[in-house]
Amino acid sequence: MSFDVYFQRFKDGDKASGGGEIVRQILQPFIVRENPEQNFALVEYGDGSVDVYLDGDSMLANHVGGERPWDLLVEGARAAGWVILPVGSPTCITEEAQRFHLPEGLDQDVSFVRTGEELLQVIRSL
Repeated sequence: MSFDVYFQRFKDGDKASGGGEIVRQILQPFIVRENPEQNFALVEYGDGSVDVYLDGDSMLANHVGGERPWDLLVEGARAAGWVILPVGSPTCITEEAQRFHLPEGLDQDVSFVRTGEELLQVIRSL
């Protein structure tokens, strides 16, 4: 899928910092190509790959091919405390406590996801 999926932490309705370092550690074993100047990495995992643009506080993922990379993205989001924001789809949380920190507008249509498969179900449901 070539659309964009954003990952961001929120606290009290505002963007919050942090999380990038732990996600980087999770992705590192699967990075096959990087461009540090653009915060870009190509990650290959299982049956597919994903382009990620990762900084210290957030991530953009796109060109996700296959199903297994979605598991890795959800694992990273959970570890970082990030909310998953697939463009054109409901806001996805990996912990119920995240629901109370979402900004107005992102808190209307929220799905709880534990796996990449569940995230794909949310994305494909529209």
